[in-house]
Amino acid sequence: MIVKAMRIRSLAMALCFTAPFAIADTLPQSATGLSPNAAADLLFQLETLQQEVQHLRGQVEEQEHELSKMKQQQRDRYIDLDKRISLLMANASKAPQPAAVAATPSAPVTPVTVQPVSKPVASNVAPPIAPIKLAPTTAEAKTAYNNAYSLIRQKQYDAAHNAFIDFVRDYPNNSLTGNGYYWLGELKLVIGDPQGSLADFKTVVQKFSGHSKEPDAIYKLGIVNDQLGATADAKQYLQDVIRRFPNTNSAKLAAKYLAGIK
Repeated sequence: MIVKAMRIRSLAMALCFTAPFAIADTLPQSATGLSPNAAADLLFQLETLQQEVQHLRGQVEEQEHELSKMKQQQRDRYIDLDKRISLLMANASKAPQPAAVAATPSAPVTPVTVQPVSKPVASNVAPPIAPIKLAPTTAEAKTAYNNAYSLIRQKQYDAAHNAFIDFVRDYPNNSLTGNGYYWLGELKLVIGDPQGSLADFKTVVQKFSGHSKEPDAIYKLGIVNDQLGATADAKQYLQDVIRRFPNTNSAKLAAKYLAGIK
């Protein structure tokens, strides 16, 4: 598009420079007087050149407008992405945090308290299946988790995504694995893989029942399903988090979001 605009500008300039020469070619005749036909032809050439220049200027302005729109759209997408990540980080900072790890005081480590679910899950909401037996979190696992999470803080989302994939593969059954799958779901939303995010959030609900990230994961399942057009499933997930976890921030967000679904 830029190259096309430059070519149009070049052609317009060439036409502007050509007009005076076209007039100059007839000047020797004007010394003895122009015939009516020559004068009419000269006037026609001049008007034609002027119209072509105006037309080309209009095309240049249109191309510049399109470029401006593209730049604005790119800027808007970046701002929207930055807002989403900032909100994600703000919600993470409000979550209950355990005692900090000595080596990394700011580590966002969320403990797991596995407890039975007393109420049945809605029919379309996948119930917990075969929850895994959790092993104690080792110092090595904490370090790997903190390193992956630090990449989110640095807004290196692709690198963070890869780091959490490695984390859940290397440490499939410790108290931080549920957190790892939750952040994988969030990161997949950022990099444009909503179907993949659904799978990760479902893993938190199904394999880590009672995890502190379970309410957030169910809430996110409602949001993503609604964005994908599965309104009925979205409503059931949102209603489920409100019913099962009424005193959580996820339940409050779910109630507010549910009120806006038609």
